[in-house]
Amino acid sequence: MWKIEEIKQKQEYVRERLNHCTDPKEKEKLELSLITYNELLSNSGTLRYTRIPNLLDKLTKDNFSNKKEKDLARLEVELFFGDEAYISDEYLNFLLQLCDRVSEREVPELDEALFVPMVVTKESLIELSKKFYASLQDEEILELASKVLNDESSMNFSHIARRGRSDCKGLTLNDYIFDKSYINVTSQNNIFDYQVFNHEVMHGIDFYMRKKVPSENYYGFHEVPTYTIDYLFLDYLEENGLDPNQVQMLRCQKDNYLHLLATLTKTQIRSQLIREYGVKNSKNPSMDQIRKILTVELKKQLLEIQAGIMAYGLKEQIRENKKIGISHLKQFMRNTIPKDQTPDFSYIGLSNNELLKYSEQIGNYSMQSQDHISVKGK
Repeated sequence: MWKIEEIKQKQEYVRERLNHCTDPKEKEKLELSLITYNELLSNSGTLRYTRIPNLLDKLTKDNFSNKKEKDLARLEVELFFGDEAYISDEYLNFLLQLCDRVSEREVPELDEALFVPMVVTKESLIELSKKFYASLQDEEILELASKVLNDESSMNFSHIARRGRSDCKGLTLNDYIFDKSYINVTSQNNIFDYQVFNHEVMHGIDFYMRKKVPSENYYGFHEVPTYTIDYLFLDYLEENGLDPNQVQMLRCQKDNYLHLLATLTKTQIRSQLIREYGVKNSKNPSMDQIRKILTVELKKQLLEIQAGIMAYGLKEQIRENKKIGISHLKQFMRNTIPKDQTPDFSYIGLSNNELLKYSEQIGNYSMQSQDHISVKGK
């Protein structure tokens, strides 16, 4: 479990260093770590830092957190989105194409109430994740996974989350000053816990592979490694004896998420255009019109859709040639993505044409096994 007193000491140390810091690069890492410590305490599941603040938020309609954390919230927005990455008209049009294609795919419906309760211990989560990363047969990935999995103070398991994180079953937070990745799982006591835990471990591996900071890296693609690993891990679960019906539900959940994100994003863009220009004038919007209504959140969603398609593509590469696919995954994790140019992933076999092709396949992952699995579908 996280060492709360140690985290508080680090928090005070970083605050003191920030008071005397004049180097912009060092300041960025200090501020990122300060945000991490605050999030670690808030999501620790403890009475002082999670349960009581949750109660105060409920009583004050979130005014307690809004006042207490507004400075850190503003800082986080400035760090990640203050210097926006470049999106050309051509690239924006490409992102919109991906969104359209994924939203039009047919995916199985899922009733999450069908997840069967089961006893999930932290020991079982750690053990299964260790075996999975060993099964990838890559020494570097296994070594970095072990940095998380062999350090109990980097992991936290809770049954309660902060109110603002209640929909977030897993969380990874990185300390750039003391070089440590922390993960948290808010337990559901079903098979989903295994996926969430393994997903967060991969975030830690990505951090240790290369410590990317927002000022130097195109924000929006951080889920590529984790989504790729999700695909591989779910197949691993079924191969190692977990209930295939429950595993198939996780597959459906994965496809559903990307499809719903694309559908939501498309609807939000359409609604914003109508609000801004009216129904008639928003039917064939120009790039300038779309840019005007494109919020930071909508840009994040469009980039996450591309990240999800990239992960599907890497999964397919690994299925066809494990060595080459894993190599491409590691190349992606090692490289930063320049913010002043259009992202180009052709160096790992994911050109725009390839991504357009893969966008037409979203949904296949869960649909292929539908014939023999009892899951609510269309």
